[in-house]
Amino acid sequence: MHLGWAVCSTHHARWLRVLPDAVGDAELVVLNGDVVDGHRRIHRAADRDLVDGLSALVVQWRREGRAVVSIEGNHDHGAAGPLAPEHWRLDFLGTGGQLARVLHGHRTSSSSVVWSRYDRLGRRVLAWENRHYARHGVLRAAYRFAPGPLVSAVGFVECSLARRRLPRDFGALAADADVLVHGHIHYGPGRGRIGATPSFRTGSWVSPGHLGTADRMLRYRHGRFERVGWSGGRWRAFDDGR
Repeated sequence: MHLGWAVCSTHHARWLRVLPDAVGDAELVVLNGDVVDGHRRIHRAADRDLVDGLSALVVQWRREGRAVVSIEGNHDHGAAGPLAPEHWRLDFLGTGGQLARVLHGHRTSSSSVVWSRYDRLGRRVLAWENRHYARHGVLRAAYRFAPGPLVSAVGFVECSLARRRLPRDFGALAADADVLVHGHIHYGPGRGRIGATPSFRTGSWVSPGHLGTADRMLRYRHGRFERVGWSGGRWRAFDDGR
């Protein structure tokens, strides 16, 4: 979700209001990285309120006896509190003993990180940019016209390169799993294969101004994965490949 990214804050607020409906009676909730954007940093009280709101939901779900697991993403620099990453990957058993392996996608082991140099170079730029968006509503309103399309083009190229690397980087991790679930990639198909293992992309919620992204989340129930989105005042499953 990249909470804290000022150009998406109104969109994030809508998502937070309807998130409890998506979670429903789930026993396991996985926050698969980049939930709070530590690269861009939080510059406004309104964005801090969104982080606090999600933190409160996590605390509530855990009190209800649900498992809530936060996985490390490449933008989780400096995350703390209930949303702080606990693991770099998670395995869970689904119906019939199906092993699902969940990871963000920037890390292939406890010591190997993809794009780490790229992230280090970009942190200062993203923080500087986001600080100006946070201060100036005119800039936020203009984002979808410029530079939003340019950011979309860069993101599409990044994600295309990352998708090509999936078999090489995650082939070994996928080999002993029944399903591999990853994040990190915002553009392209929502499902695929890594070798012989089916793969699914978890959701993102940053579409305003970003052409080609999809506001979706991944849900597992009744023995199957499905991508769900908010449409017509309710959550529903989509099977359009995104």
